[in-house]
Amino acid sequence: MLKKILLNIIFLSISFTATVSFYIDLSNSDLPNNEFPSIAINGSWNDWSGFGVNLLDQNNDQIFEGSIELGNGSYEYVIAGSGENDNWSGWGQIIYAPQGSSCDFNPADSYFNYGFTIQDNNIEQRYCAGICDSDCDGGIQLSCEDESACNFLELGNCLYPAENYNCFGDCLINIDCSGDCGGSLELDECGVCGGEGITYGYCDCNLTNPGCTDTWQLVWSDEFNQEEIDESKWSFQIGTGSQYGLWGWGNGESQYYKSENATIDDGKLIIEAKQEAYSGSNYTSARLRTKDKGDWLYGKISARMKLPSAGGTWPAFWMMPTNSVYGGWPNSGEIDIMEHYGCNNMNSGDPFSTVHSSMYNWNGGIQPPSYYLNQDIDTNEFHDYEMEWSEDEIKFYTDGVYMGTYFRTNSGWQQWPFDEQFHIILNLAIGSSYMACETQDNLFPQKLEVDYVRVFQLGQGCGLVGDVNQDSSINVTDVVLLISFILSQDSNFDTCNDLNNDNQINISDIVSLVNMIIG
Repeated sequence: MLKKILLNIIFLSISFTATVSFYIDLSNSDLPNNEFPSIAINGSWNDWSGFGVNLLDQNNDQIFEGSIELGNGSYEYVIAGSGENDNWSGWGQIIYAPQGSSCDFNPADSYFNYGFTIQDNNIEQRYCAGICDSDCDGGIQLSCEDESACNFLELGNCLYPAENYNCFGDCLINIDCSGDCGGSLELDECGVCGGEGITYGYCDCNLTNPGCTDTWQLVWSDEFNQEEIDESKWSFQIGTGSQYGLWGWGNGESQYYKSENATIDDGKLIIEAKQEAYSGSNYTSARLRTKDKGDWLYGKISARMKLPSAGGTWPAFWMMPTNSVYGGWPNSGEIDIMEHYGCNNMNSGDPFSTVHSSMYNWNGGIQPPSYYLNQDIDTNEFHDYEMEWSEDEIKFYTDGVYMGTYFRTNSGWQQWPFDEQFHIILNLAIGSSYMACETQDNLFPQKLEVDYVRVFQLGQGCGLVGDVNQDSSINVTDVVLLISFILSQDSNFDTCNDLNNDNQINISDIVSLVNMIIG
């Protein structure tokens, strides 16, 4: 029986023992020095007697380490520097817990000791003298412990080299397509290093960037090649906005929108503004939208347009939320891809882009951010207007020229309601309470001409061109599979197998593939 009791006592004593590891960083301290080169931990576990726990700096990084085995309970300690000056007593120069800091284990007494509590588990005590004085709880990370980091075992969070760089800031590659890492080439609009830009109207992975994966894929478009407006894609908004409680469409506009003012001519959408009295308005025009017919969350939205130039004209290519999840305007957001005022004193010829939200609006919020091309454009010519919209940012371009970016912050939906579906709007307004010039009636009618509207979203590309079986290599197996595809007369056109980009898959593609294999 006695033996059993003793065994239980031994077992319990073992289970209640824990290892306390000390990591004391003195790289920013006056210790150690010539007088006190040795560092020790003196504590209450032996009633503050003896030399304590001797700490060693094995890596010569001024981080002193050591450990002690203790049972469950609460303990206090101080850090001491020892040396010949005090006959190696272990109490030569003492670092106490900073007065008033969270490190004072027992603030109710008159001592400023560090401390910890053991409850059946190993613990660490970390402290960096001279730096962590205001926040030095036992579990604080004093140094980087990741061997792959540039500052392994140094103070602070782990630091890693930037992509394509080493820890010394040296570029590891010769061509980086940015110029920031020793390279000279640049990325084109399609993300191709040293590429030729958009040559097919959009960035096709198979055509422009062999080996790419994430590419812009065309998901919706209207090229306006039909005789009439495609009402499966567009619907008309009619009137003065009064049906929405927005007389003058909320901007003091002067036009009445009619469907008759929108037509298709020679492969282009024509929105014509006329000076004519109609239903109480002095002008008529048209406004089209894709709501419930074309609604998107994120993507690249682009249009090629020729703008009117007369004073008082206000063409716009923009987006509104399909479902106002965060409430009415401006809470659920508005994205203006292109606006243009026909006024000499309002950036004439200078298109601009604007973002509206609950935080940024004309109704008492902060003035909404606008992004200008800062150069005149010829309104007698067609120009490309484009937005790239992701979950974290919205970028604007005119003719491929970058205009600016609206970034997502941590301010919630008030700053970023742009995580819901939006639809496209095309319209030509006349006059406004914001317009700083009079409408030039003698120059009417005025037209907004639209060559196309396209919507792209990121998708999976073709991978390696010619790799028919997608095994990351091009060989005779791919030739056999391509021949089989042609002989089977498969009706499913696969862009990735159209190797010569002639919109056909035939023997010419086999020849192209063979040429790839033989070099």
